[in-house]
Amino acid sequence: MSIVLVGGGPDTTTSTSCIAPFINACHRTGASNIALFLAGDRAGSARFIDAYRGLLAQLWDQVEVVPLEEGLGDLARFDAFIVAGGPVREYHRHLAPVAAIIRGRVVSGAPYLGFSAGAMLASTRAILGGYHWDGAVVSPRDWSEGVDDIVVDAGLDLVPWTVDVHAAQAGTLGRAMAVAVRDRRVDVVALDEDTALHVIGQGRPLISGTGHAWWVRSSDDGLNVRVHRATL
Repeated sequence: MSIVLVGGGPDTTTSTSCIAPFINACHRTGASNIALFLAGDRAGSARFIDAYRGLLAQLWDQVEVVPLEEGLGDLARFDAFIVAGGPVREYHRHLAPVAAIIRGRVVSGAPYLGFSAGAMLASTRAILGGYHWDGAVVSPRDWSEGVDDIVVDAGLDLVPWTVDVHAAQAGTLGRAMAVAVRDRRVDVVALDEDTALHVIGQGRPLISGTGHAWWVRSSDDGLNVRVHRATL
């Protein structure tokens, strides 16, 4: 498998190392039809396309833009997947019903790249929003996706860790910690903008970019947070 999860959108991703492993994987596997899932209909999503086109210029001739509201069609036609940023609950609504298909393609070798919402949705247990937990505010309301209490639901099951994004910039590290305390079954990794988590094959996950990956684990002994910087 080749999975790249970016902690922000294309507008905040300035380090080429963040997406280079995805580009390399697409070249290596000969990907010729790459899905770019974008929230909204074709007209609504059009204003975001230029940012992705600039970042993915090396692959753009192979990219097919798929606005979620226009229907997904037969996903078997794609040999790589990009899930863009935006409202994570909208992506979840459209992609959760086909999660098994996407996961099957990725396990079989189709590279996956997730920006922001697309990174969050890659988790086995995905954060879908919220800023409130156990009677307290744990992250800014502006980044709550319109949800009060934190919501976690089944994601695409590509990585075993729950992922949050915009960690330092939006203050979502508090939400990541709350999820780790509430659900001790999984680790939670909160990614800064311009920072990516790379999973290549069965190897150890690597970090690239200019920010941090905040790895959060809860146990009976308390909360453990490890801060990782670029290893790639």
